[in-house]
Amino acid sequence: MNRALDLRCFHCGEALPADPVKVRIGDQDRLVCCTGCGAAANWIRDAGLADYYTLRQADGARVDIAPGDYSAWDRGDVQSGHAVATPEGREITVVVEGMRCAACAWLIDHALRREPGVCDVGANAVTGRVRIGWNPDATPLSNVLSRLAALGYRPHLAQGEAAERERRRERNRLIARLGVAALGATQAMMFAEALYLDTANEMAPATRDFFRWITFLVSTPVVFFSGWPFLTGMVAELRHRRPGMDTLVATSVLLAYFASLVETLRGGAHVWFDAAVMFVLFLLAARFLERMARRQASAQLDTLARAQPALAWRETVAGREQVPVTALAAGDVVQVAAGDTVPADGELLDRAAAMDESLLTGESVPVPKAAGDLLYAGSTCRESAARLRVTRTGSDTRLSQLTRAVEQAQAQRPRLARFADAVAMRFVVALFIAAGLVFWAWWQVEPARAFEIALAVLV
Repeated sequence: MNRALDLRCFHCGEALPADPVKVRIGDQDRLVCCTGCGAAANWIRDAGLADYYTLRQADGARVDIAPGDYSAWDRGDVQSGHAVATPEGREITVVVEGMRCAACAWLIDHALRREPGVCDVGANAVTGRVRIGWNPDATPLSNVLSRLAALGYRPHLAQGEAAERERRRERNRLIARLGVAALGATQAMMFAEALYLDTANEMAPATRDFFRWITFLVSTPVVFFSGWPFLTGMVAELRHRRPGMDTLVATSVLLAYFASLVETLRGGAHVWFDAAVMFVLFLLAARFLERMARRQASAQLDTLARAQPALAWRETVAGREQVPVTALAAGDVVQVAAGDTVPADGELLDRAAAMDESLLTGESVPVPKAAGDLLYAGSTCRESAARLRVTRTGSDTRLSQLTRAVEQAQAQRPRLARFADAVAMRFVVALFIAAGLVFWAWWQVEPARAFEIALAVLV
């Protein structure tokens, strides 16, 4: 065995103390740094999940000897806004510390599925989130989270999870529409190519009609499924009597689609199914790229939204209790452990503390604080625990004020964008008038080409 590995904890990789704990994994004795890591390693071995140590690409997180108390997570006011009802019971998404590779996600999946009452588990090593479905009648959520913590993965409530779920659903719908559009457009172009190459008009009418009807079949889901956002956008714009780009796009696509259908039925000279579906594909791709850019721009806002913890330790006459942050009020005394986030603005009661305020100020070096100094929600307690008396909560904290300032900055549209919105309706109306005039002019000269020229103006 590598001598360097002998000096490190087999489970978490930290330096071994003078009296390490010995555990047996497989056919070898392994040394771990503490009884917490030893208990985790023994449980993994006894559960038949020792392959985790072979699969992992990074050391696990150190396991606390005494895992935290998660009984507060069983309360309805804590789960409200985080857990959702499912046919099997309830489902919640938590953020975990220490999930460093795919093997960690594999271990969490298999370990939690062994817990009684757990219906479903989904761990994502990229986002550091774990989705847990459980039956509250069979087991409390705190039991499941205690098992998670006993393996070294400390759970936290995921802030803004409802909004994140809606964003994921919207993104998945857009990806599905884009996929259908890409598939339909490539097939439509392939069939249309056969018609375009018949420059001498030698193709038999039956063969020509076959290609047209096949193109119609693959174009229909593109127009009415992939193009649905443009169709609904047109309806909304017309309802408010403000035609915009959705009206222009939807009108062009529908004209090309239905005119092609009419030409197919009557055996006309031209169809434009391929133009309709390619238009939808390109505009959907542009909308998807725009969405990605907006998502990156809002990443800072999401970071601020998740900075405030969902739970806090409040001192009481009997000791302390874990409560939702929304239950804190001015005058409450709160305890913040080292490494935890301050839940509300308040005055430091201890003689000294070091606070990481990088999220609020950008300063990477911890800021020393003395008794009476203000601590701000969203900052992280470093080196040692701290006690503070709450002065401001909720929307009154500096973190909330900073979040609102970022939201307002993102909501403000540039002058050029406001100008474009102001002229969009006039531009669309003018374009429809121009297309109508072009159609009339070509109808006087060459009626057979009037429609396709007018359609080209719109597109």
